[in-house]
Amino acid sequence: MKTAALAYIALVIAALIGWVMNLIAVIHLATSGAPLTAGFIVRIVGVPVGIIGAVMGWF
Repeated sequence: MKTAALAYIALVIAALIGWVMNLIAVIHLATSGAPLTAGFIVRIVGVPVGIIGAVMGWF
């Protein structure tokens, strides 16, 4: 039980870090005048949709 709780906490922390990295990437792409590519659009969608943002933040 304790191992499952630690794994869940680690997953939540990793997801939050990924989401923040995605948010930073979106801000950087928006301020640099990057063209609207598919990856950029998915990153924008990932800001309000946390799961997508967490995954895109790591990639």
